[in-house]
Amino acid sequence: MYISNLAITNYRGIKETRSIQLDQLSSIVGKNDAGKTIVLFAIASFLDIKSFPITYSDFNEIDQTIIFEFDFKSENLGELLMTKLKSKVKKTDGLEEYVQDFIFNGTIKYKREAAKVDKKFSAEYVLIEDFEQEDIQQLYFKPDEELNAILEKYGIEIPVEGKGRNSKVEKIKYIKQHFVEANRVSFWIEDDSKIASLFPAVEMFKADYGLEADTKFKTNSVSEIQDYFNREAAEAETKLKKVEAEIVEEMKKEAESVQVYMQDYASTLKSVQITPTVNWKDAIKGVDVSFQFDGDEKFIPMSHKGTGYRRLFMVARFRYLAEKSKGNNIIYLIEEPETFLHPTAQADLLGALKEMSVENQVIITTHSPIFAGATSINGVVLCTKDGQSNYCNATKDDDTTFLRKVIDELGIKPNYNLRDDFERILFVEGQDDATFFKVICSKVLARNLEDKVLVLPTGGSSIDSFINISYFKKNGRDLFLIVDSDKGVSFKNPEKPVKQQSTVDNFSKKFGSSYLLKKSNIESYFHPRAIERRYRHLEEGSVHFFDDDEYLVDFFKEKRISKKHNTQIFDLMTKEEFEEVVEQEFLDFLTEITN
Repeated sequence: MYISNLAITNYRGIKETRSIQLDQLSSIVGKNDAGKTIVLFAIASFLDIKSFPITYSDFNEIDQTIIFEFDFKSENLGELLMTKLKSKVKKTDGLEEYVQDFIFNGTIKYKREAAKVDKKFSAEYVLIEDFEQEDIQQLYFKPDEELNAILEKYGIEIPVEGKGRNSKVEKIKYIKQHFVEANRVSFWIEDDSKIASLFPAVEMFKADYGLEADTKFKTNSVSEIQDYFNREAAEAETKLKKVEAEIVEEMKKEAESVQVYMQDYASTLKSVQITPTVNWKDAIKGVDVSFQFDGDEKFIPMSHKGTGYRRLFMVARFRYLAEKSKGNNIIYLIEEPETFLHPTAQADLLGALKEMSVENQVIITTHSPIFAGATSINGVVLCTKDGQSNYCNATKDDDTTFLRKVIDELGIKPNYNLRDDFERILFVEGQDDATFFKVICSKVLARNLEDKVLVLPTGGSSIDSFINISYFKKNGRDLFLIVDSDKGVSFKNPEKPVKQQSTVDNFSKKFGSSYLLKKSNIESYFHPRAIERRYRHLEEGSVHFFDDDEYLVDFFKEKRISKKHNTQIFDLMTKEEFEEVVEQEFLDFLTEITN
């Protein structure tokens, strides 16, 4: 679940309501003191007000209420809502239909208000749609007698042959059909079903203290230890089970001793049982992080090291979390991630954040063209200040004007100049993609892709790719684009394949020729036998040919296959193996580029 839109009123530098559109990876850009961090703290307080309480200085006008309105998206939103609403409406009474009244264009809308300084909100509401006419509102909560009265009052008949003719859900169905043209309105109701418990957790990393020892990394470390305890506790024979058995035996001895003394006062007492409640996940309350570098005689606490080292630890930690896919359903808020980092470390952190954003939401504030330039256009928020903080996003009708504003704000320039002899430019999504296409050309087409073509890894719909593509188009180059179809993630993120298709269509319309891979991504083109040759622990025949829309993350984890080795796997593939997995249309496209 992630935030797709939020509206903020009377909070810090925002007086009148300001709306902000977000993506799973979002960059908030703007000048210093424009109000970028306001968004991060608003999200943090909305999701975890105990850790990020509302203070006096948070009120723009102290006598007015702070209002947060958030839209949340999830691929299984209906199922999630049913887990909270089933206590109010039974499935047989129309739970699935009732849930739809809470969903607006694939989102649920939630409002929280803070009328005073506090660690809790003054009011919480969820938006619902219902009939404007009062006597037919809240149909799912009306008893049969009231539903029958509505049927009789408006002359609504239920067909005799109808299935479940006398059921509550059937009555509601025909009442709704009768009033299908009636006005429906949206209004806020109190969240007595605890829908808010579905919302993601939040972790925030501020720029000014780098990474102190009291950040959420402790929480993450403890959570991993808890995972270990949970796994051990679930097994029948483990060290923990033996310890538990010993504890039970000790408590049994104590119970027997107490029994003897208690029988002096209660002669009818037969036995005493003392049963310990063992909860291993509470065994570790926190962790301390220390470093020992060359020349250090002992480990030095992280809190005693320079800010740069603490930020480097953050980079390493995020890379680890990205690889392990830890922390599902968490929103990461990161203020100026580029702070104190060398460009190489920035690039590593960016890669980790992009990977994490597949399963979680990552929202950053930044001045860095590296981070903003790698963000999808839909995920960029431009922050300016004119009396109060203002925020704007790209629009479907005109994203070019918005992009140029961001480019001017950050001073982004093209990554490449025109001091070359290439007449053709091929834009690809990453360096590994470029390597894959070069290997295909070499092994299958017997051509060197780079003889006539400049291959530029840019990143699909990012600002960085936009400025480079526009730059080269103005200079008369023949432009080409190849992007993943992302079919494999459609069940988790249905919008992703649509965005990829839109990117291809837009490029073909405005810039040049483009190709959308038939398979989900370049890893989908791994030949099974080449994988088995690379990973000796895999038996021959244990890896199958991958479907075009197959989600491979879980399979790769199970088989211990790493995307880091993809170029090695492509190098191992023979011409015949490439021809087995690569579609002819793609070979034709590469032939066109290299002619």
